[in-house]
Amino acid sequence: MRRWHLTLAVAFLAAATVSVFPYPALAQGVGPSDDPCLSPYWDPDVSRWEPIILQYAQQRDLDPDLVASVIWKESLGRPRGRGPAGAVGLMGVMPFEWRPSAEELENPWTNLYWGARALAHTIRDGDGDLYYSLAAYNGGWEKIHRPATRRYATAVLDHYTRAIAARYELPTDGNWIAIFAVEGTSGPSTITVLGPQRPLARYTERRWVQADIPTVPVDVTPHATAITFVDDRGVECRVNVWLTAEDGIPLAFPAVQTTYFPHAMATNNARW
Repeated sequence: MRRWHLTLAVAFLAAATVSVFPYPALAQGVGPSDDPCLSPYWDPDVSRWEPIILQYAQQRDLDPDLVASVIWKESLGRPRGRGPAGAVGLMGVMPFEWRPSAEELENPWTNLYWGARALAHTIRDGDGDLYYSLAAYNGGWEKIHRPATRRYATAVLDHYTRAIAARYELPTDGNWIAIFAVEGTSGPSTITVLGPQRPLARYTERRWVQADIPTVPVDVTPHATAITFVDDRGVECRVNVWLTAEDGIPLAFPAVQTTYFPHAMATNNARW
């Protein structure tokens, strides 16, 4: 019992510390801190779950801001929310027979564990295609071409790219675009492009340059890595994100890579 109280106290102390000093490096203009933390973009209803988000994002090699984007879309940060199809809690997890009950999934720790697990597995199954993977997370792979699941995927990616922009003190409604591309897969890959002033579009990369079609920046560190995973060939793959101007010039060159989060927090599975 004493150990449980100590773990809970450490988690809440960490949350309070991060909320007071979310980005110490930004004041000096050197880019995001290399310590794990959420983007300042998020509403307090999401950022209050930061310690749990960081733990399970690290466990699944996910960008915490991608997890936060799903939370915002699914529940607006409300742990006891229920969806029309029966999805429960922060990440809208379905209480299938092999998962905890709906009541158990109202526990933020339990919900984030299963939600991050489902999200990471779905992206891996989709070979890193975030757009289709998010549509599948919402409605299953058989429904990824439906307008509702596509709107869901677009909304999550929109919030995710704005969160990345906020890390670099870029205006979240500015004239920039985000380019998503998978590194490590075989054959031509499909890139996804969207921005505050640009509707989502998808292109298959070609060997020749096509006019007015954004391309992945060459020899430029990505602004974020949404997920790192190992595919069926045993090859490590990354879903990278670059923020660029419309002419393709990268914005706010990254000072650090924020893919990995080495400092895991203690797990607390007590009832919330």
